Amino acid sequence: MSIIATMLLASTQAQAQIAPGVTQSAAHTANLSGTVTKADGTPVSGADVKLHGPAILSAKTDDRGTFTLTSVPWGIYQISVTSGLGTATRSDVAISGDINVSIQYAQRSDLRTIANVSTGGAGAHINVTSSSITSVTPSEYAFQGNGTWTQLFAQVPGVAPSGYTYGGDATTMSTQGSPQTPVVLSLNGALPYETSTTLDGMPLQGTTFAVLGAAVGGGFDLSSLPINAFDTADIVRGPGANAPSIVDSIGGSFVLHGPGLVNASHFEFNASNDPYGGIISNAKAQFRVGRLAATLIYGVNDSPGPLGTKSVLTTSFASPATIGGQPVNQPTTGENANGQGITNCYCTFSNTLLYKGPPLQSSTAWTAHNGAADLAYEIAPSVTVEMFYAAGTSIVNDLAGNYPLNFAPSVAVPPYSGSLAASPGMATNYSLLTAQASQPIEEATSLLEEKLTAYIGSGVLRIAALQNNTYNSLNYYDTAPNGTYQVWGTANVGTPGTTTAYNGTSQALTFSPLTIDSHAWTNNRDLLGSYAIELGPKSSAGVSYTQSYYNAPNYLTIDYGGGPLPAISQSTAVSETTRETRLHVDTALSKLALDASWYFANGSFHVPSPITAGAFSNLSFPYSAPRLGAVWSASSDIAIRASAGGGYALPTLTNVTGSPPAYEAPEYLQTIPNPNIKPEESFGFDVGADTRIQRNTVVSLDLYRTNLYGQFFTSTTSSTFQGSPLYITQFGNLGTSRMEGINLDAKRDVTSGYYWRGTLGFTRGYALSLPAGVYNNPSIPCTNCTNQGLIPGPNFNSASGFLATVPYTSASAQLGYKWSLGKYVDLSATYYGNNNIYNTPTAFVGWDAHAGYALKKNVSLVLSFTNITGAYDQPIENYNPSRAVPVIPGANGYYQGAIFASPYQARSLTLNVAIKE
Repeated sequence: MSIIATMLLASTQAQAQIAPGVTQSAAHTANLSGTVTKADGTPVSGADVKLHGPAILSAKTDDRGTFTLTSVPWGIYQISVTSGLGTATRSDVAISGDINVSIQYAQRSDLRTIANVSTGGAGAHINVTSSSITSVTPSEYAFQGNGTWTQLFAQVPGVAPSGYTYGGDATTMSTQGSPQTPVVLSLNGALPYETSTTLDGMPLQGTTFAVLGAAVGGGFDLSSLPINAFDTADIVRGPGANAPSIVDSIGGSFVLHGPGLVNASHFEFNASNDPYGGIISNAKAQFRVGRLAATLIYGVNDSPGPLGTKSVLTTSFASPATIGGQPVNQPTTGENANGQGITNCYCTFSNTLLYKGPPLQSSTAWTAHNGAADLAYEIAPSVTVEMFYAAGTSIVNDLAGNYPLNFAPSVAVPPYSGSLAASPGMATNYSLLTAQASQPIEEATSLLEEKLTAYIGSGVLRIAALQNNTYNSLNYYDTAPNGTYQVWGTANVGTPGTTTAYNGTSQALTFSPLTIDSHAWTNNRDLLGSYAIELGPKSSAGVSYTQSYYNAPNYLTIDYGGGPLPAISQSTAVSETTRETRLHVDTALSKLALDASWYFANGSFHVPSPITAGAFSNLSFPYSAPRLGAVWSASSDIAIRASAGGGYALPTLTNVTGSPPAYEAPEYLQTIPNPNIKPEESFGFDVGADTRIQRNTVVSLDLYRTNLYGQFFTSTTSSTFQGSPLYITQFGNLGTSRMEGINLDAKRDVTSGYYWRGTLGFTRGYALSLPAGVYNNPSIPCTNCTNQGLIPGPNFNSASGFLATVPYTSASAQLGYKWSLGKYVDLSATYYGNNNIYNTPTAFVGWDAHAGYALKKNVSLVLSFTNITGAYDQPIENYNPSRAVPVIPGANGYYQGAIFASPYQARSLTLNVAIKE
C-alpha cells in the first residue's frame, strides 16, 4: 500500500488511485457492487457509499438502491453508508477479487448492520488510470521456486532488466542464476539510470558488487533486495501525472509495496530444487489478532552453482613476473576503447599476454538468506501505524572473468618465437577457457520503513521514513603457481627489455601475488509526508513532499606484490540529497477523468571543491515540470488514456567528484569532474487504450515518445602518468536524444478452459544532435578517434559509460489449459531481440513449460521445464571473439556493440511444492 495519498472519486466509476504517484494497476484491482435496502427490503436511493483503505472511493446508490465501484485496489477496507436512515459501517472487509455487498438497515434507528458479504470470480479488469501500468507479484514469484528477479519482468512489454549497472561490470553474471546477478530496470527505452525504483513512493538508491566502489547513478540494483518480501509492485511507465517522482524517472518508476495490513491468519511454504541441484525455500506466516496484524517471511537460496566445485583447466591474462628467468617489464598495452589500434594486440582487457597452465580448483556455489517482517496496528479505525523490515545476506563464489577466449594470431613483428603459423585471414583457431580462482563476494542489505496513515474527515494524511543500507566486500587473493606454461602474446622481457612474441611455446613462468581489498557501503535515508482531500463528490487534491539522502563510502586497495598502491576511497562526506514537492489535483467530468501534477525538484551534491584542496562544495540542480493525464471511459469495457510531461535525471556522484588515477596494468585510468555538467531533462507523451472483450479478455496498447535534452555520455582522452599510458574520462552532455516505442499486451484468463497471453514491445533510442567535435580528440594526432562507443542509432549503445541493454524488440506468448483451480498445463515462449540483456550475437527465443496439480485445496505441485531448447544455457560467459582478435595496424580495435554473451538460463527440470493454510 502506498503512503503518498490522493483520492479520485466518481459517482459510479471510481478511478482507483492510491496516492499522488502510486496507482494500483488493473492486475490487482477488483469491482465492488452492492445493494442498500431498508429493513423491509425496499431499496434506498441516493445513499452515500464510501470506502476507506488503500484507496478512498465513493458512489451513490441509484433508484434501485444499487451502486458500483470499479478498479478498487486490493486490500482491507472500511465500508460506510450514509442516508436519511443514518450511517452504517463495517471494518475489515478484505477485497482480493470482485465482491458483492448487501447492506440492510435494521429496524431500530440506533443499530445499523452490513451483512452478506460475498466474493465473486476474478474476471478481467482494464486500467482506468492515465498511466501505462502493469503489476507484478514478487513474493508470489519467489514462492513459485524462483530465487532471483531476472525473469520476473520478461512478460512485461517495454521493460528490460539489465545486467549492467553504471560504471561497473557483469562479473557476477559468470555465476548465472546467483542472487547477486545484477537486475537494473529500463522502462520504455530509458537507460537504467533514467528509471527510478521506490518503496511506497520513496526513492531507493544503492550499489551492489557489480558497481563496487562506484556511486549512485546507475539505477537501483534489485538483486540487493529480498524478492520474497514484497507482495505487490507496480511498473508505472511513461510521463503519467500520477508518477511518484520525476527524479531519475524519465522512463518511469518501479514502485514496491510491503505486505501491509492483513485481515486473517495465513501460512505459506514452498520448497524447490534449483537448476544446479540446490534448493530454494520460502516460508510466510501472517497473523491477525484484534487490531494487530503481522507478516513474517524467511527464505533460503542455496546452490552449488553452474560449475559446482571442480578443477577447471584455464588460462589467464595477468602478467607473470618472469618468463624463462627474464623479468617481464610490461606486456604490449591493451586496446583502449578510444585508441588507434596496436599491432598484434590480443585485445582482451588490458593485457596482451595469455598463458595456459595447471587447472584451478574453483567453486561457483552461493548461499543467500533473506526475509522480512511487517507489523501493522490499528490505533483506531481511521489510524494505522506500520513498520516494515526487509533484509538479506549472500555469499557468492565468483569466478571473475570466467569465459571462453577465442583468438587468431596474425603475422607478428618481431616474428613469433613459437612454431605455429599465423591464422589465414585472421580466422579464429585458438580457444582457451580464461578464469581466475573463485573469490567469495559478501553482500548484506537492510531496509526499514515506518509509516503512519490517518483518515481525517474526507482527507488522508501519510507520514513515512525509510532507511536502506547495503554492504559489499571482496577480499581477493590471486596468484598462479610457478611452473611451465604455454604462452601466447607479446611482452617486453629482460633488461633493459626486448619485445618478444610468443605463440604457444612452453615457458618457465613465475608470478607475484595479487591482493585486492574492497569494501563499499550505501546509506539511503528518506522522509515523506503527504495530505490529500476530497473536493466534492468527483474531485480531489493533494500535496506531498519527499526528501532522499544518499552516500556511498568505499575503499579499494590493490597490492601487485611490490607493496600496496595508495587506497582509492570515497569519503562519507560525499553525498547526494534530493527534495521533491508534488501538487496534484484530479476530477471526473462524466466519462472524462483529468489529473494534473506539478513537480518541484532539487538535487544537491556535497562534493570536494574543484578549487580549494580539502574543502567541499555544494552543487544544486533545481528543476520543475508539470505532468497531465486524461482518461476517457467510453464504456465500462473501454478506457482511452493519454499523458504528457517532463522529467529529469541527475548526474552520478562520480561524474561530479571524479576519481584519482587508478592503475590497472599496464595503464592508468582516471575520471575527472566536469564542473559544467547539467542534469538531463526530458519531455514525453504516452497514448494508449484498454478494452475488455467479453468478461475474461483484455487488450492494452500504448505508444510513447520521449525527447531527452543533455543526455550523459563519456569522453576519453589519452596522456601519460608515471611513464605509463593514462586514459582520462570525463562526463558531458549530448544535444538531443529520443526514445520511442509501442507496447501491446493481450490476455485471457479463466477459471477453467483455455487461457493465453501475448505481449509485444518495439523500442528504439537514438541521438538527434551531437556537440561539435564529439568524435575528435585534440590530445593525440588523429581524426574521429574519440567517443567511438557513442553512435547515433543503436539504442544508446555505450552512451553514458556503459553498454545499454534496451532490446529493439521483445515479445512473449503463453498458451495453457486449466481444468480447475491448481490443475493446469501451459507452454510459453519469450523472444529476446537484438541488444538484449544477454548480449547474444542474434535474437533468440526461450521456451518453457509448466504443469500444476493441486493434491488438495492447500497443497500443490508445479513442474517446470526451463529453456526447453537449451538456448545459451552454457554455465559461463562467452566473450565476443572480435575483442580478442589482433587489430590491423592503424585501425580502431574497439568492437562497437556487446562484448560478451551471458548465459540465458540452464535447461532444467524443477519441482516446486507449495503449502497454503
